[in-house]
Amino acid sequence: MQSPIKRIALTTRQREIYEFLRDKIVNRGYGPTVREIGTHFSIRSPNGVMCHLKALERKGLISREQNMSRAIQLSDAPQNRLSVTLIGTASTGGPIQPSVASDESVSFGTVFEGPEIVCLRVEGNGFLQLNIASGDFIIVNRESPPQPGCLVAAIDDRHAVILCTVQEGTNQLIHASSAALPPREVLGVITGVIRKFRVPVAGAADTPKTGM
Repeated sequence: MQSPIKRIALTTRQREIYEFLRDKIVNRGYGPTVREIGTHFSIRSPNGVMCHLKALERKGLISREQNMSRAIQLSDAPQNRLSVTLIGTASTGGPIQPSVASDESVSFGTVFEGPEIVCLRVEGNGFLQLNIASGDFIIVNRESPPQPGCLVAAIDDRHAVILCTVQEGTNQLIHASSAALPPREVLGVITGVIRKFRVPVAGAADTPKTGM
């Protein structure tokens, strides 16, 4: 299937900006800001960047949502949805506090940023003291250097996964889980934990069985 960019007349700079947008959206999960684009291409004026974006939009290669800095979407590819609409704050035992801005969204892109993002599926209840349960997925950045206060995944002499925190001042790894052996190899910095709940599918309810 031929890419739309090959069928549409673009200037050299428009083509470069489109490829930059595509790379960020596909590989990072969300588009760059106007400032990021300007910095990358040494375009000092935000209006200069906007002119190129409007041209790409007129030519049907991208779409943009107003008043949202990163809301650039490719017209020819499904989007990785890492931003969701914020509808309010859920306080324990209290009423929901509605979001002031109706178009406010929260991006979880930082959880998945970086080329060396991997995950570990948790089995067992060894990490419950960290509120990490069996079936959860631990997201690990293998490229990010451990910093004081970070939670990291490591393996011990048994080749078992353990979770540790980086101690302030000494940069030593302190067990955050109940493992007894010291860490042998750091797998990476933990950037998030994903917990999937079962979602009922419409029309997929079990049909009551009738006796014979």
